[in-house]
Amino acid sequence: MSEEQGAVSAEPAAPSDDWKSGLPIEMQSDPSLQHIGSVEGMAKSFINAQKMVGAEKLAVPGNWATDEDWDLVYNKLGRPAESSEYEFELGEDANEEFTDWFRDAAHKSGLSNRQAAQLAEAYSEFSGSALQQSETQLEQHREAVETELRQEYGGQFQEKMDAANEMLKEFDAPDLTDMRMADGTLLGDNPEMVRLMVKLSDYITKEVSEDGLAGRNSRPSLSDSDLQSRISTLTAKNTPYWEKMHPDHERVVSEVLRLREQLHGE
Repeated sequence: MSEEQGAVSAEPAAPSDDWKSGLPIEMQSDPSLQHIGSVEGMAKSFINAQKMVGAEKLAVPGNWATDEDWDLVYNKLGRPAESSEYEFELGEDANEEFTDWFRDAAHKSGLSNRQAAQLAEAYSEFSGSALQQSETQLEQHREAVETELRQEYGGQFQEKMDAANEMLKEFDAPDLTDMRMADGTLLGDNPEMVRLMVKLSDYITKEVSEDGLAGRNSRPSLSDSDLQSRISTLTAKNTPYWEKMHPDHERVVSEVLRLREQLHGE
């Protein structure tokens, strides 16, 4: 057998699992190396350290730092010199007064222009979502009130609503219904407000007009066809006129009697 055939090639030694084994003992136990698991990790750590050489250092103020100390930090981190220098967009519902307050609050809090812009964007998104939710809730409330009043007034619902609106015009207060209450709902969507206007209309129709008090005599009288149409509406089937137990029965009967007297000139 030749020497080449008889020679046994030596296998390379397996790398040690502990890359620090080749270092002096005192270095192997150094705490700064404990989080590094390989030579590659050591190289990355060294490269990062080299990049930091010469970089500007920023000391974080301690517990006893003054406002002036923090101002120095905020300014270095990018806070504008004046609050008016912030550049951001708030939602459409934000007026000038709120925008100025937001700028001052951001400046006092030490926000950079980028941070203030991000906060303003987050506020705009939240505000828009909250406004949409509020409008949805108001619409749901309005529908619930309408359902309640329709059940109460039955077939006379639209007539009652027209009467309530007429009262608002009579008092020259058509915008009263748009007043916002403490819970965010509109006064015009309050069922008690609607009932009050309806009762006022009923009272004026029954009492004030008969007594010839202010406001009603100046109006042109109804034609015979209008009177007959009104009587037909009030005396239609399934109306309070035919239901003695209905809370509105007596008023409707009295109104029909008054209209018939007016129709026949009595």
